[in-house]
Amino acid sequence: MTLRLKLAWNSTLIVTLILGITFTGTYLLFRQHVKHSFFQQLQSRAFTAAFFHLEKDELNAQKYELIEQRYREIHRESIRFFDKSNRMVFEYDTLQYQLSDEVLGHVRQKKVLYFTDNERQFAGIFYRDNEGDYVVVASDTDKEGLAQLDKLKRYLLISLLLGVCLSFLLTHLLAKQTFRPFSQLIQDVNSITAKNLHARLAVGTKEKDELTALTEAFNRFLERLEKGVDSQRSFLKHASHELKTPLAAIISNLEITLSRPRTPDEYRTQMDSIHVDALHIKSILEGLLLLSGLEASSDVPFAPLRVDELLWDLLEKTNITHPEAFIHIDLDQVEQKPHLLEVSGNRDLLMIAIGNLVDNALKFSDNQPVFVQLSEHEQHLQLIIKDRGTGIDPSELAQIFNLFYRSPKNQAIPGHGIGLHLSKQIFDLHRIQITVRSALGSYTEFALLFPSIR
Repeated sequence: MTLRLKLAWNSTLIVTLILGITFTGTYLLFRQHVKHSFFQQLQSRAFTAAFFHLEKDELNAQKYELIEQRYREIHRESIRFFDKSNRMVFEYDTLQYQLSDEVLGHVRQKKVLYFTDNERQFAGIFYRDNEGDYVVVASDTDKEGLAQLDKLKRYLLISLLLGVCLSFLLTHLLAKQTFRPFSQLIQDVNSITAKNLHARLAVGTKEKDELTALTEAFNRFLERLEKGVDSQRSFLKHASHELKTPLAAIISNLEITLSRPRTPDEYRTQMDSIHVDALHIKSILEGLLLLSGLEASSDVPFAPLRVDELLWDLLEKTNITHPEAFIHIDLDQVEQKPHLLEVSGNRDLLMIAIGNLVDNALKFSDNQPVFVQLSEHEQHLQLIIKDRGTGIDPSELAQIFNLFYRSPKNQAIPGHGIGLHLSKQIFDLHRIQITVRSALGSYTEFALLFPSIR
């Protein structure tokens, strides 16, 4: 069942329920009104009969004539008089029904009593007269009222059927009209393939309705998908290129080594070269695996940590890998503000990201000192890593965080173009803002602005 047909059926069911409750309530209220009105008529006729039979000697001729005229109009009602002993003293009908002493007692107790026996309605009154106390009971069947109720029931049923049919037709037409843009949307979505991911769905109206929101959400999804596919294509292209170079070097060295017998020193030299290339491949794969894990994971554990402690741990590791390096750490501006040093993040990932910046600073500074400073900037912690190296060309600043990007002038320096891209992904995950300033032949400065933990 299509969504629009389901909507039409559900809407029709709701309309049927509402009309059914409304019509049933109308019928019951009208039936109660008809019944009560007829009870009041019977009560009035019981009083008229009592006056006619019991008050003749107390009324003048003109009033009695009026009462008699009204009494003669009572032609179908059953009129019965009962004395204080519940003995029937007058009967104006030929009907076969009996009134119990209990009912007559209730009439005397309540003065006026309405009750029903099958479709026949009764109105009993307690009437005091100088000749004695009487119970006068008038009864009749409201055939005209029952006929009106029967007609009303038929009219309501017919109206309900017509209303339900009309509701289904109109709702179906409305649903068809409403869901027509969805049909076009489905057609447009089906036309998008891997070859035209740049295509976008047309937003048909400026109104912020559900269809517009769905179209915009799908367009945002297409943007993310296109970026992901482009990134994957670029990844495969560059990864294959980066891996092909050291693999080609390894194969070439092995072929040369195996081409003729070698001395132990020559074998050692070739093995050292192969070992360097293998380490290069290992470094690329580790970076790619970590990067892939970051992109796939949506639940990286965070915990409170102190940035100054992280820097000291990083410095210890750097002294092992770069024993000749000189790194100056300046903590003077934040020594008296320990709350600034506390951030929330993943310690291992931040060690990798900041470590990449420090390694790059050491690598491109040509053995010049690297300065690391912690300071306060707009009530946030700021980490600055600055070297005295060759700097970055202004035209390349926008590309340095791209995966596998390496400056043409730095091709001779070992590297594979993953570190800065990986660091940027980690900083984005931690909502850390990163800015770069550089001057050719002078310096390069990376500034990290940490979010507040509070």
